[in-house]
Amino acid sequence: MARVRAIFLSPVKSLGLMQAERTAVTPHGIPGDRAFVVLDDRDEVATLRRYGALAHARTRFDVERNELTMLLPGGREVAGTVGDDREHEVLMFGRPLRGVIVDGPWAAELSALTGIPMRLMRALGGPAQDSHAMSMLSLGSVEQLSSRANLAQPLDPRRFRNSLLIEGTDPHEEDSWIGRDVRAGTAVLRVAERDQRCSLITKNPDSGERDLDTLRVLASYRRQDDGEVCFGVYADVVEPGDVAVGDPVQLV
Repeated sequence: MARVRAIFLSPVKSLGLMQAERTAVTPHGIPGDRAFVVLDDRDEVATLRRYGALAHARTRFDVERNELTMLLPGGREVAGTVGDDREHEVLMFGRPLRGVIVDGPWAAELSALTGIPMRLMRALGGPAQDSHAMSMLSLGSVEQLSSRANLAQPLDPRRFRNSLLIEGTDPHEEDSWIGRDVRAGTAVLRVAERDQRCSLITKNPDSGERDLDTLRVLASYRRQDDGEVCFGVYADVVEPGDVAVGDPVQLV
């Protein structure tokens, strides 16, 4: 039976991923996930693809207390209460994203990591997701890609930044779920489309540095008719619930 192998989230988009053993799933996805974005000195959403050093910072966000904690290299932590300050709007992947600029210690730390003046913005009206509330990838798909790349050890699934890692399926079995509902724990997700990939997956999830031509290997056997290279699937939440590592995943 397919089961949840891991749950990944990042309260600040493009920073290093955190893992959870259990989480609620709301219509917007995992509470606090992608609640913030980083803006660079051009007032654009900073991506891990462009600023690999962002991988060195991770965050925890206590939604109820409105407290953001940033975990930095060397074990340092910077924490504070998030206050809503100046309203702001930027474009993210061609779409308007409204938010508020967040004052506090986090921007200075991100600026020091990247060497570029950075600001933190909290998204309004829902999280700053690429397209859908959740994403899923099977461990079997990761293992097949690792084999194609002739790696001695399987790739770290965090490289692909999916919400849920699923074990107990055939490689790319998740593609067959498109258009159908899948229950993970007590939440029901409607699988919407394949997850289109870019050069981000060539970056090491810990260092943010390019260390493997993962996209080229994937394109060698996963390129679609429209030229896109896909890996994993996106999903929307049709029934909120709870999901934990080890919970069954099954079509409904």
